[in-house]
Amino acid sequence: MAQPAFIGVDWGTSSFRAWHCGGGGAPRLLGKSDMGMSQLSQDDFAPYLEQFLSDRQISEAVPVLICGMAGARGGWHEVPYAKAPATRTGIARKAHTVQAGRYICRVLPGVSLAGRGRFDVMRGEETLLFGALAQGSGDGHYCLPGTHSKWCYVEGGQLQDWRTVMTGELFALLSTQSTLSGFCDGAGVNLHQKPEFAEAVREVLNGDGSAMHDLFAIRARALLDPKAGTLNFSARLSGLLIGQEMSGPALDRITDVTLISSGAICEAYQTALEIAGKTVKTLDSDHAVCAGLCLFAEELFESCSLAENTR
Repeated sequence: MAQPAFIGVDWGTSSFRAWHCGGGGAPRLLGKSDMGMSQLSQDDFAPYLEQFLSDRQISEAVPVLICGMAGARGGWHEVPYAKAPATRTGIARKAHTVQAGRYICRVLPGVSLAGRGRFDVMRGEETLLFGALAQGSGDGHYCLPGTHSKWCYVEGGQLQDWRTVMTGELFALLSTQSTLSGFCDGAGVNLHQKPEFAEAVREVLNGDGSAMHDLFAIRARALLDPKAGTLNFSARLSGLLIGQEMSGPALDRITDVTLISSGAICEAYQTALEIAGKTVKTLDSDHAVCAGLCLFAEELFESCSLAENTR
């Protein structure tokens, strides 16, 4: 039986994306924007989504499923986390019902980890992970690069453990708001293709130098090296941070990693992982999030009537 049609939304901190999913066909992108949580007040979410769906003549009978920061504190409505180890059913059961005008929506909860002195959370990445499983990936280690990169471990079809690393946020802050900002582009394009990137990754993984000193040394080298004008310090900064993310005994024990990402950031992490001697498989993040939304929709929308699932 064909899966009922629904609207899948990935609502992050800085972006909004929506697809028409199910109904027996491939997901179809309805639109995307930069209207993420950072651009909206709590009262803005419902009107924005209602207008978006109305403009595309989506019937109010079609259910809406949302993952990401819309369910965070400071988002549309805070949805309590599902606890790790997490299953698809456990996550789906924690979904919360909200309304955007005449549209009935479910917001997925994200997952939390607390124990043994460790605390971590995710919102949205769990949908990509379970989407990867739905696409045929199995147990093992996954990396989801981004502003806050996630290193996840899946076993028995369950999200067992992960660590979050603030690499992307640190790069943005250091390259635009620190003593390094005068020497780094900030955004940069295809930094992983510059020789300074690979050189920095190798230095970190080989244990040459110290992370805190190496960061300041970017400024010193920019001031003192006669060849500074030919060097790409943004690429070096990116390599130092990503290399540091991948250093240490935890990653040393890993031989195979599945990257769920796309574009330049995916290529950068793939390059760094290959320098580290890892076997790397890549999955497109858009495909994964759609597959994850469809997977959770199977748990929530057994028929086209959302009302039956909210009683």
